[in-house]
Amino acid sequence: MVLICMSYPLHGLGLRQLYTSYGDLSAVPAARRQGDWRAVFIGPWWLRLLAAPSIAVSGMPGWFGKRFANPESAVNLLRSAKGLREVLSMRCEEQPSWNDGRPCSVLVYASKARMPWRWVRDELRQLDEQHWLCMTYVDLPLLRALGCPFMLVRDDAASNAG
Repeated sequence: MVLICMSYPLHGLGLRQLYTSYGDLSAVPAARRQGDWRAVFIGPWWLRLLAAPSIAVSGMPGWFGKRFANPESAVNLLRSAKGLREVLSMRCEEQPSWNDGRPCSVLVYASKARMPWRWVRDELRQLDEQHWLCMTYVDLPLLRALGCPFMLVRDDAASNAG
């Protein structure tokens, strides 16, 4: 189950404030892109409310977060009765952000990935060593300009539980 962050300072911020905060951060360094990272929904209440059902409907029910085996690739983690399961791999590269044009770490799904994931990209910037502020974008008309924020939180326990 993805957690809704109640205590982290970004929890109640509006989208404009989150976009501004995101713009103040640097790309996640390659050396930090390792291990398991638990997803946390942040932002306005309506976005937090819609996030998990939207991800489930798009084919990833029980989304837990992401696993980085190395700095160049990642995979999504789904929570199931048997533990964590890996689905939908991504490659990680450095690109300009769709938010502000500054460098960021980008997770890109394969062009042959099932819909809608072939049109999705996740951008990552580092808040601190344990927290990343991320934006999900969908490369379709009208949606490309709307980043959906979330956080990834280091979760060393997931590596042992998966």
